[in-house]
Amino acid sequence: MILYIFLAFLVGVNIVISMMINGKLSQKEGMINGVIINYFMAAVSSVVLCAFMINSIPSYEVIRKVPLPYFIGGFIGVLTTYIFNVLVPKVPAVYVVILRFIGQMFASAIIDYIYLDVFSKGKVIGGILFLVGLSLNARADNKIKNQQADLSKDIAITNI
Repeated sequence: MILYIFLAFLVGVNIVISMMINGKLSQKEGMINGVIINYFMAAVSSVVLCAFMINSIPSYEVIRKVPLPYFIGGFIGVLTTYIFNVLVPKVPAVYVVILRFIGQMFASAIIDYIYLDVFSKGKVIGGILFLVGLSLNARADNKIKNQQADLSKDIAITNI
């Protein structure tokens, strides 16, 4: 169990690192090129992984039987990468990570309700509290940023 908790923690770290690297890549190479490079490398990595797991690769017949809606995950992944490439250069990393977490909490609460008929007040309340705290923190950050900008203007005027 401890191994799985550690692996889940590493996945979280990898997601943030990947998000930041992809954001910087999109700044340098452009939004679409960043997504293409990201998914090209994912394809290459998948081929290498499959080479090591050749006995586990399903046959074409098995893949053909997979219902079409299950293939939408790839589209969602590309869309998610594109959105993060837009956000990362414009929003502080901590906000992106926390907002992603809040979105995951709300999505998991909805999925639990739809598929398991379980409504988790705790997840919804926790998500709302995170959102309120993030909003208050963002407002405080903006206030400090504006005060620093005003102070910089005053210093610039004084030096003239």
